[in-house]
Amino acid sequence: MFEINAGARKRACPAAASLLLVCGFMSGCVGEPSAGAEPNKEAATEPAQVSQTAISRGDFRQTLLLSGTLQARNSDKIIVPRMPAWETTIRWMADDGAQVIEGEPLLELDTAQIASEIENKITAQQQALNALDGKHAEIAGQLAEKQFAFEQRRVALRKAELAADVPVEVTDRKTYQEAQLALRQATVEHTKAVADLEAHEDAAEAELEVLRVDLRKSEREVAEAQQAIETMVLRAPQSGIAVASENRREDRKYQVGDTVSVGTTVMEIPDLRDMSVEAQLSDVDDGKVTPGMVVSCTLDAYPDRSFLGIVRDISPVAHESGFRSEQRHFLAHIDLEESDRAIMQPGMSVRVEVETAAREDVLLVPRNSLEFTDEGVLVVLAGGSRQSVELGPCNARSCVLRTGSEEGASVESVR
Repeated sequence: MFEINAGARKRACPAAASLLLVCGFMSGCVGEPSAGAEPNKEAATEPAQVSQTAISRGDFRQTLLLSGTLQARNSDKIIVPRMPAWETTIRWMADDGAQVIEGEPLLELDTAQIASEIENKITAQQQALNALDGKHAEIAGQLAEKQFAFEQRRVALRKAELAADVPVEVTDRKTYQEAQLALRQATVEHTKAVADLEAHEDAAEAELEVLRVDLRKSEREVAEAQQAIETMVLRAPQSGIAVASENRREDRKYQVGDTVSVGTTVMEIPDLRDMSVEAQLSDVDDGKVTPGMVVSCTLDAYPDRSFLGIVRDISPVAHESGFRSEQRHFLAHIDLEESDRAIMQPGMSVRVEVETAAREDVLLVPRNSLEFTDEGVLVVLAGGSRQSVELGPCNARSCVLRTGSEEGASVESVR
């Protein structure tokens, strides 16, 4: 019996398989849907999930985030000194953030241009000196001639005076009158010789002074060039950390090869005992931050450390955010209540939180339940209805509700 049933079962398998295939095909056309089709149907008919919350009462805080950098309030600045050329290049500088000792070289400026010019200045100085010596010799010869002529007139005058002193009783009248005439003529010639000698001495002194001025100018230029070469090596005025200054033209810190001009601050040695923050306030937020506000400063490198500070001042003029940038920002200077020399270094990035608005015990509506339209602000109530409301200040999560709804009203999130 078992064998017969087994054989019959084996013969029935192909027919059963064909029947199942036909039924499976028909089930895709008529009858109940297959198990694989049910999730798609449920997904198509499932309503969208809507999160609901309520208008509640609480405290409101609005904060403005600013980015800034640490800097020392006081520092010794390394400034490009006066030099014959207005600009030069950086030949060598200490690494940014390196520990330096007082007297160590911090910055070396290129002296090639000064060295090439100093030879010309020394030559000009020698030429001015030779011109002065030559003029001295020329004037000495001219003065000798004038003095000789003056001496002749003096002797002639003395002789005329002696001849004119002879009384008329001793000689005849004609001789006496000729002696008086010769005296007057000798006096005139002597006076002229004196004036000529004095005028020549004055003119000679004026010419010599012009040459002396030229010589002093040449000597000063040579001395300045030699001093400039010596001052092209700038040394640390005190021990500390060397910090490279910002090259605003390149939107980075100064480095070897950059062109710098007289008076430019290239490096600093900051006083780490008194640190401050220089934060950038976008021009679109102008007026939201004022001097005297208390802020919280968090170091990006130490997010678990925050320091209180007070806004000292805000720059009256907006600056470019970068070289030739269209964005503008004001500089807000913040004094920290305390400094930690162990972790604070100039140039570290800082996140500044400024509380711009605070309300106690006010109605708060979730911001994601609001719709901002051209006609006004609408709050989406439970069920999807809209209601016009008037708002106060907002932050990223909620807004102060002034009028339009009441505490406990259920609202829906629209995004």
